[in-house]
Amino acid sequence: MNMRPEVTQDEAVLAAAARRGDKEALRALFERNWGWLKGLVYGIVCDTAATDDILQDICVRVIDKISSLRNAGRFRAWLAVIARRETLRYRIKRREHRRLRPEQASEMRDENAEKLFEQIEYADECRKVLDEVRALPDKYRQIFMLAYSSDLTYRQMAEILNVPLTTVQIRLVRARRMLLERVKDK
Repeated sequence: MNMRPEVTQDEAVLAAAARRGDKEALRALFERNWGWLKGLVYGIVCDTAATDDILQDICVRVIDKISSLRNAGRFRAWLAVIARRETLRYRIKRREHRRLRPEQASEMRDENAEKLFEQIEYADECRKVLDEVRALPDKYRQIFMLAYSSDLTYRQMAEILNVPLTTVQIRLVRARRMLLERVKDK
């Protein structure tokens, strides 16, 4: 069974052009992959403001490193690796942030909380569901966010998460069941 993502020929051409310095091609690649990328990052950190910050870091990293992309047909997998690394960097910074003096940490938390409250403007029911998604165990939350924030196939999700196709299917079924049970109980 071929585990490569179903990247269109057009996307591989765009990746090759971006690798050569074509900024419009790079912009088009970001547009095509933004949904699943945002879902992947949010699925790991469960924080809207952090997701936006990490996405900016990912963009910078991709712009800096696009010339190092060896196989244009593997752009999505390459992008997923960068996303995971940037998310890990964020988590490490966050741990260091916790080591700050209490008054410094408090100021930073207050700033982040303000930004978060400004960004969140959706209905109470959506907020409850989102809270329940956040409460899912990591591996189920990540697959759920990938599945529902983008048009990825199961094969593409397997490639992004570096797991077998059957694992994607099983985790998604379990995530849906857990979420349904949690929402019904509320």
